[in-house]
Amino acid sequence: MFSPAPSNISQNNAEVFKKQWQEMQQRHKEEQWLLAQLEEAAKLHRAEHVAQKARREVEEKAREEAKR
Repeated sequence: MFSPAPSNISQNNAEVFKKQWQEMQQRHKEEQWLLAQLEEAAKLHRAEHVAQKARREVEEKAREEAKR
């Protein structure tokens, strides 16, 4: 049975580890981008919630003024 020379095994392992590291780096970049998108969506959602609350308060005050 033939087994690769130790230097070939080391070379193959280094190439596998390098590829795995590159894949992990790419996934990390993608996750960071998705996290930034999620944070932006959360900010927009909060802003819309605050705007809706302010509109309701203004409408309520307008109704109260109209009653007077």
